[in-house]
Amino acid sequence: MPTGSQTPAHRMKKRDIAKPGFALVLVSCLSLATVPAAQASTSAAQPAVVGVADAATPDPLFPAPGQPTAPSAEDDRTASTVAKDADDLRVATLHANITADSSGDEPVKDLIASLSTGNHTQARAVAQTVQMNDPDVIVLTGVTYDKEHQIAELLNGYLAAGQHSESGLDFPYLFTEGTNSGRESGVDLDGDGTIGGPGDAVGYGEYPGQYGTVIFSKYPIVEEEVRTFKEFLWSDVPDTSMPTGRDSSLESSVLRLHETSMWDVPVEVDGETVHIISASVASPPEAADTDRGDDMRRVMADYVAGRAWYLYDDEGETGHMEPGTPFVVAGVPAVRSGEVENLDVLLESPVIRDTRPEAVTEVPEDEHPAATWATDPEDTRHVAEGRGERASFVLPSTSVDVSGSGVFWPAEGEYGYEVVDPESVYGLDDRLVWLDLTISS
Repeated sequence: MPTGSQTPAHRMKKRDIAKPGFALVLVSCLSLATVPAAQASTSAAQPAVVGVADAATPDPLFPAPGQPTAPSAEDDRTASTVAKDADDLRVATLHANITADSSGDEPVKDLIASLSTGNHTQARAVAQTVQMNDPDVIVLTGVTYDKEHQIAELLNGYLAAGQHSESGLDFPYLFTEGTNSGRESGVDLDGDGTIGGPGDAVGYGEYPGQYGTVIFSKYPIVEEEVRTFKEFLWSDVPDTSMPTGRDSSLESSVLRLHETSMWDVPVEVDGETVHIISASVASPPEAADTDRGDDMRRVMADYVAGRAWYLYDDEGETGHMEPGTPFVVAGVPAVRSGEVENLDVLLESPVIRDTRPEAVTEVPEDEHPAATWATDPEDTRHVAEGRGERASFVLPSTSVDVSGSGVFWPAEGEYGYEVVDPESVYGLDDRLVWLDLTISS
């Protein structure tokens, strides 16, 4: 029987009308981009699955001081991007790293205020990256979560507004939910003799919700089938790798398996349903718990393979995905410190395929910026003065047809270089990775 907090998560509902206070904030603060009033949040206690049928397109944003004044030449698109076939579903993920400065008294409110200006540099670079690659479903990890879902909705406004000369994208549906990152445990988990701080949170984080995830979709989310696994206890994993010193202790009763959460979000595409299995880690390499990470990936592998009989979701329902269900694992399932944590349990699963996406570019990898740090074409993260990392993954099930995959990593002079330029304050450390699935109805 599951222990710990068992408050059930409510089933997702489409949002109704705008909350008057939030609408006024948007009207007064977003001078360069407008978030549609129809995209107001559901009850703060609920996860958000959003359906917006008549969202208005925000006015284009213009460069802020220090940001590029123009994108790369339009005729260079084929060098660094791949046009999606009309019959394909493009699923992508990007570690957005849109979090608040923890030094303030109210970091989440500070982030909301910064995003509301319409010129949050990181959000604009993330939105431009997404627009250049035009996914149908985008999983953004490393995004601070707030109970009113204002951050997710503001980001949807950035995606809908053209960044520089890029066209905005309409994502009528989004999903976001709470995270274990920064959630106070009340226990000295890191053994430093005091209670409090990121090392004592249920999932690493300096404040509640610091490292969340948002899924944006052009296709409807099957609301009644969404499952989340934030409350699943690490000690409830069969043959758990939890250190024996934590057994039968207060620590084992509060420590959840996932640093953030694991989600199963079904998306309906032309009569077919594809499940987006999302998870991400929060700990930096120096604070990573490799035993916990290994168990997290083992549970994920069991879930998609139909072997997680022991797994309960946040509504108390037990069980796994039906074998043969089409899915894509998307997110950051491991941290890296010298070498990647053990990903074999995922990459060698008989129901998971690794297409090993590589950089889409016409320039040899050794001529890319930062190549002196041995960046690999499969890497999705730039690490200054260190090796690049393959941090973000899109891993399809063996039951789907894959027509293509890639990493968005243009070289200097190629289309989109401004959002990956390691020397620019506008450039992102992480790169978008995408996968095209052929959907046959």
